[in-house]
Amino acid sequence: MSTSHTKPQPCRCLRTKNPYGTTPQGVESWVAGIDTASSYWCLRTMGPAGPDENYVHIARCVPERKCYEALEE
Repeated sequence: MSTSHTKPQPCRCLRTKNPYGTTPQGVESWVAGIDTASSYWCLRTMGPAGPDENYVHIARCVPERKCYEALEE
């Protein structure tokens, strides 16, 4: 049994702009620790809330949400 804890990949529709520029689609390139200073929006609604009418954020746009879309591999 694995005990490694990995953060879930955020929804593919989540976007952010931060002091370092716009974040590319690749999850591994998201800069850790800037989420409190970043603005987030959903590509499906083009606003701060997703299609489920809940706010978007890197910690909230996870597989448990109804509107979540996984990254294509």
